[in-house]
Amino acid sequence: MRYAVDLNALAAIVGANNVSARQPDLAAHSIDESYVAPSLPDAIVWPDSTEQIAQVMRYAYEHAIPVVPWSGGSSLEGNPVPVAGGIVLAMYRLNKILNVNEPDLQVTVQPGVIYDDLNAHLRRLGLYFPPAPGSSDVATLGGMVANNSSGMHAVKYGVTRNYILQLKIVTPDGRIMEIGSRAKKSTSGYDLVGLFIGSEGTLGVITEITLRLMGMPEQVASAVAVFDTLEAATATVYDAVRYGLDIAAIELLDAGTVHVTNVQQGLSLREAPTLFVEFHGSKAGVSDQTAYMQEICNDNHCLSFESADTPEQRSILWAARREARNSIKLYHAGEVLMSGDVCLPMSRFGEMVTFVHQVSTETGLQIYAFGHAGDGNLHTEIIIARDDEAMARLGNQATERIVRHALSLGGTIAGEHGVGLAKKPFIEQEHGAAVDLMRAIKQALDPRGIMNPGKIFA
Repeated sequence: MRYAVDLNALAAIVGANNVSARQPDLAAHSIDESYVAPSLPDAIVWPDSTEQIAQVMRYAYEHAIPVVPWSGGSSLEGNPVPVAGGIVLAMYRLNKILNVNEPDLQVTVQPGVIYDDLNAHLRRLGLYFPPAPGSSDVATLGGMVANNSSGMHAVKYGVTRNYILQLKIVTPDGRIMEIGSRAKKSTSGYDLVGLFIGSEGTLGVITEITLRLMGMPEQVASAVAVFDTLEAATATVYDAVRYGLDIAAIELLDAGTVHVTNVQQGLSLREAPTLFVEFHGSKAGVSDQTAYMQEICNDNHCLSFESADTPEQRSILWAARREARNSIKLYHAGEVLMSGDVCLPMSRFGEMVTFVHQVSTETGLQIYAFGHAGDGNLHTEIIIARDDEAMARLGNQATERIVRHALSLGGTIAGEHGVGLAKKPFIEQEHGAAVDLMRAIKQALDPRGIMNPGKIFA
């Protein structure tokens, strides 16, 4: 125990059954889905209201105890790992859809609501929240806001930030505030909502989220295009975006990713660089866009272009993409996955994919490359034998080469997974002196430094 947390004081706030310092509970909240080392907290608290969170924060602030908000634990960069110990604020019980404002196309939710559950609820009203993260079955709205998450539909609909209207927050010293407005636009004061989006739990605790929604598209069409080379596949993506196709999703899987997807999901996709494409719109519009996409694929010498005509076919197709990382994880059970998440200007995406495969060849490491090609977001998975320190060093060197190359091409170290711990060493390479401004903001909002310490920057 690094901090003398008074469990009785916390139990008086949330109830004795909602506080724990038991080893299994601490261990379950010591690591996310990343490859960073586990770190045990001193206590877990399960609040069920904003007021309870405010009281916990007042206690923690008074005693200078670190607090780490914990949503689903599915992050890939060590974002919620409690490296300084302290209290993990587990948000599972705040899992309610509080209000659907159908006339204004808005919904207010608690941070523990899961993305897929929200959209299942909204679908009955013909509405949905579009970003579509790959981990949609476990991703919580709180985690999505904290990381400014996105996903397969970002190329058409944007990222989480584009949908957040209003937040209810608890400050590090326990004050409850509403920031933002339900109005569609506002130039009133500083953009505090924007400040909290992507802040990874380092500035305060988000307890309610008001989102704007979209109407469900009239028609959906999907297709799979297979290419002989990665260069041809990425050139197709660039052409599709440059020529103005209204693409809802365009996802790249390299041949290795297709192979493990086939093995783990019992599919028979051709094991070559592959694009999964989706269009949303009117029946006529979707048909025209699909035909135009096929022309572009043919111009880039695709090996095949097949439509997924039925909802069942589309479901299988997109499940394969969503489960790509899980397929890699299962295929390499017992090994460690070093995840990467760079994002590039569209004109440099193909060059980045080629570079990743070059690094794989030069190092002898198995590196999978896939991602949201339509907005330049490339995910990588480097496979490391467990407890092999030399291989881990090689993996870290490969990660550094990939990140540095992304920056040299005008990209960013984190497209949607956040910085957390794993990408913290690169934050100053990207932002330079602006990191001092970030530190000043952190100091102003969290002068005792208790909110998720050790993340984003030192």
